Amino acid sequence: MGALSAALCLLTVASKPGVAQLLVSNYFGDNVGRYSLPAGAFLGNLNGGILDGTLASRVGPDGKLYVASELTNGILRYDARTGRYLDTFASGIGFSHPTGIAFAKGAVLVGNFEKSTVSKFDSKGRFLGPLVGSQEYALDGPDVGMVVGPDGVLYVPSFNNGAVLKFDPGSGRFLGYFLSPGGIAQPRTILFRKKLVWISSDSGNQVLRYKMNGSFVDTFIQPGSNGLKGASGMAFGGDGFLYVSSWHNNKVLRYKESDGSPAGALIETGLSGPTFLTVVR
Repeated sequence: MGALSAALCLLTVASKPGVAQLLVSNYFGDNVGRYSLPAGAFLGNLNGGILDGTLASRVGPDGKLYVASELTNGILRYDARTGRYLDTFASGIGFSHPTGIAFAKGAVLVGNFEKSTVSKFDSKGRFLGPLVGSQEYALDGPDVGMVVGPDGVLYVPSFNNGAVLKFDPGSGRFLGYFLSPGGIAQPRTILFRKKLVWISSDSGNQVLRYKMNGSFVDTFIQPGSNGLKGASGMAFGGDGFLYVSSWHNNKVLRYKESDGSPAGALIETGLSGPTFLTVVR
């Protein structure tokens, strides 16, 4: 197959309705790679814009892909399906090494790692002020997995002190700890599924599960299982597997959603600090 034919084939696969793409944020590569699911074929990187230290990438309520560029202090937007650069949503004021992105009540919320704050922006990218002030309630290093849960609560992983905090995403009112400081080693991504909360532990090299009230359920992925080293990004593929980025050895690993048993690697080459995963259909 010639190069042009191969490119057209990949474009057809990427554009076909119902076909899933796995987006992989490469922190040291300063890009977001696009891969087909379940095959793992490389479809190219997000095209355009200046990314430096890419972290969370999430599809917003407007259908656009928002990407945190930590070292340029900004959020860029892309076409979620094709990966084409659209614009810079916001940059500069209100940012201090952005990591996580969440959406609530017409606002875009951004976790800032350096000053341990959560900033609030309107849908036009205008800075509305801090939702959570610097290190309030022992917040220390809000990380990539900041997310609004199915209960309408903002969950913020506090990387440096091993906590997960809860806030009202509209007012910023503190709603207590989901996990108190020291409750989990370096929490990163938070997922909700089957009335359970799944949290990746970076230095723990594992994935833990909890009930919605914060009580511990089990260790879903055992430490180091399948070669996991630096558990960071997580995403359900919709194909019966949970995908986890192993960012210290540059892999995306696959586990059975039913029991957490290892199912090999989806991606083993071409990554550079994979920290966040997003599935786009």
